Amino acid sequence: MKTIYLDNCATTRPYPEVTEAVASMMTVYFGNPSSLHVEGRRAKEILERSRQTVAAALGAEPDEIYFTSGGTEADNIAVLGVCEGKDGSAVTTTVEHPAVHKPLSHLRRSGRQVKYIPIANGALDTDKACELIKPDTILVSVMLVNNETGTILPVAEIAELVKRQAPGAALHCDAVQGFGKLRFTAESLGADLICVSGHKIHGPKGIGALYVKKGTQISRRVYGGGQEKGLRSGTEAMPLIAGFAEAVRITMERLDADARRMRELKAYAIERLKETFFDAVINSPAEGAPHIVSFYLPGLKNAQAASFLSDNGICVSTSAACKSNHARGPSMLMSFGLSAEAADSTLRVGLSAENTEDELDAMIELLRKYRHERG
Repeated sequence: MKTIYLDNCATTRPYPEVTEAVASMMTVYFGNPSSLHVEGRRAKEILERSRQTVAAALGAEPDEIYFTSGGTEADNIAVLGVCEGKDGSAVTTTVEHPAVHKPLSHLRRSGRQVKYIPIANGALDTDKACELIKPDTILVSVMLVNNETGTILPVAEIAELVKRQAPGAALHCDAVQGFGKLRFTAESLGADLICVSGHKIHGPKGIGALYVKKGTQISRRVYGGGQEKGLRSGTEAMPLIAGFAEAVRITMERLDADARRMRELKAYAIERLKETFFDAVINSPAEGAPHIVSFYLPGLKNAQAASFLSDNGICVSTSAACKSNHARGPSMLMSFGLSAEAADSTLRVGLSAENTEDELDAMIELLRKYRHERG
């Protein structure tokens, strides 16, 4: 049975060129980039070339890019590194990824004041943001694309607000779900720190990057040999870094065409869902990210439905946000205004340009069959 993979928000299949780059670094260019001999110099050259590739994709300078083990570590370094040793409050949204919420919760338990911008009618409440961001604010963290619904948050608008009301604050943006799907640069976002991840763009797992704008004060989080300019010591994961850079190169070359294709698939999925199920509710805004379709069918238990689809070779994810789940954290969907019942009935389709209309038809037909059999 061929698997139909529709969970590209969770992870993506690496490009063949990426796996080749990873293998090459493990078999040919295996040197430690900190070594002074020829093999170390070869690895160092690839390391810096990879840094240039990621920097170019973000419209940044190479020395503003730090490689990390992924989006979670990048978010943690940004949030904790900015706040350490400083007085003042942090402001974030109610729909951030746990990689942002959890370190901020840790800071709150340690006595730091953390304020939350709510979501009103599916959109970030900019009036409330204006109220919460004060001169004593030291960090504002707003994601670019919400990983549950695909909602695009107004990062550039928040950046202007921060400049006016808290010029000493750093703006952090978790751009993991937006990178490679939307055209943006560090300048267009206006962010001081931006986090991206490899495995969301057909690269390896376990690798990501943190952009830190020159002049941004941030404390080191990992002590050791001084790699990554001392911010994150440890021998660089060269196979993953090279694979990540190759994924960035390919993704940026194909971004516009792939985004158009994913948007076509998203529109098709929404149309077919509405045709097939009279009561289908689409959580994802039409103008949101091109690759995320979040929807719910009243009365559907998403965990059981996802399991049924999986048993029949179709991979989607649930948004089991109304349950206690230590890995997922608090309910994002309920923060967007969904009831607990709706959140428990939600499925999320994560698209890539490699998916097809036939695959979406197969998923919808199986859902129709599942729902019919269960009354």
